[in-house]
Amino acid sequence: MNVAPKNRAQPLVAAGAALAMLAVSGCNFTAPQSTTAVYAPSDGIVEDVGPVLLRNILIIGTDDESDGRLVGTAFNPSDDDVDLSIRAGGATTTVTIEGGSELRFEDETFDDATLAGVEEVPGSLVDVEFQVDGDQATYAVPVLDGALEEYRDYVPGGYTAPPSEPAAPEGGDEEGE
Repeated sequence: MNVAPKNRAQPLVAAGAALAMLAVSGCNFTAPQSTTAVYAPSDGIVEDVGPVLLRNILIIGTDDESDGRLVGTAFNPSDDDVDLSIRAGGATTTVTIEGGSELRFEDETFDDATLAGVEEVPGSLVDVEFQVDGDQATYAVPVLDGALEEYRDYVPGGYTAPPSEPAAPEGGDEEGE
């Protein structure tokens, strides 16, 4: 009894398809996947100094180069109270963060969040020195203004919206009459 041979091309087609899929998807084996990269999805910096965790730290300023207002949160996960010293430009402030708690710089009750003498304008970076119990680090902290609505309440001296229309030239209308 003769049995008809099976189609020998089927296994070859399946093997070829598997090799093609492996060749096309091979870059996923060697290329880093961007979804596995750790990054700070915030406007400010995310750094650590000693036991203190600095999260979304930035400075809200104005174009007149006067004062800057710290925004962000400092966490102290340790059991002990720590003193956090912050120096930027000519200003220095020191705050105590209780063990197991956080300090939100944007809280209305926190008066030491304003840094006098921050000369960098919005859009630039300012070197800010953080010090905790002998551990010291300097980070480039972004300076923003009140263009984003969530920061308008923190602009030193209050937020002033830019003009919505350009000013008309003095001495006549646009055609020079």
